[in-house]
Amino acid sequence: MKGMSSRVALLTALIALPACNGQSGADRAAPDVQVPSVSAVVTKTTADYQIPAPQTHPELLPPIPNGNIVSANLVLLDRTIEIAPGINYRAWTFNGTVPGPVIHAKVGDEIDVTLTNKAMMGHSIDFHAALAPPDVAYQTVQPGKTLHFSWVARYPGVFLYHCGTPPVLAHISNGMYGAIIIDPEAGWGSDAQSFVLVQSEFYPALYPGSKDEYYGDITKMKTSVADVVTFNGLAFRYRGDPLRIKVNQPVRVFVVDAGPSHFSAFHIVGTVLSRVLADGNPANSLVGIQTASIPPGGGAVVEFTVQQAGKYPVVTHSFGDADAGALGLFEATD
Repeated sequence: MKGMSSRVALLTALIALPACNGQSGADRAAPDVQVPSVSAVVTKTTADYQIPAPQTHPELLPPIPNGNIVSANLVLLDRTIEIAPGINYRAWTFNGTVPGPVIHAKVGDEIDVTLTNKAMMGHSIDFHAALAPPDVAYQTVQPGKTLHFSWVARYPGVFLYHCGTPPVLAHISNGMYGAIIIDPEAGWGSDAQSFVLVQSEFYPALYPGSKDEYYGDITKMKTSVADVVTFNGLAFRYRGDPLRIKVNQPVRVFVVDAGPSHFSAFHIVGTVLSRVLADGNPANSLVGIQTASIPPGGGAVVEFTVQQAGKYPVVTHSFGDADAGALGLFEATD
């Protein structure tokens, strides 16, 4: 009994000790994420409204603007785009492209959002990085109207934004999504070549009465059996036009899986991912990963360095989706 009493006393003492590294459980809890309240205003779009220029290189990470306010000037447009060879698709877009423009900010920045509807139906926006009431910030905006609101970024990471108007399945499948990247206060670490890749699916059917234009088939969308899967909106986009990298120089890829339904098994053939940050948060770090699993609506930062010149395929290791278009190349030179 004396031995048992001693073990009980020791266990009690251990439980009473402070958490490792001198931190209590409270110290290790999530940081204070209090943000200003979000309000929104809807107005009639002014007659002199100028549509912003579309992005031309969706794989490039834009610089963070100076100051602490990042303007997100987004316009809802109906556009016909090419999603695969021979498939011209009637898309619903942010700023005329699929995906929409990359938004880049840092923790603590105010994201000032202007959402203008120049499309034929109501749409909205949902920022996965924001702390905001959806009925206020993510309300549906009708054609001819403009929504304005702002929010403060509190978590670092790689996040999805998308239209949240029901049926959300149809709005995302038809092209209404993009990436928003929030840098940590201390940055991402070592310098690296940076790229942005957004994976997504399409479910096309011939538009009624047309011989060469396609639209989204809601019945196909519900089956989740996609005909086309893309990186940055175009099947095999970077197979004939590889992403250029340098031997022995770190590469950092900001990956978003827009879905709407398929996981991304993100993999680069010929190397190992030296670091993977789940949802792009430095607190969620994994080392030496062969394939990064990214859910629909999720993101990741993946890093790697190649040691020899050559071509390195980038795929989803769900090879049905790779065969449908989610396949490209990194080309490394000395």
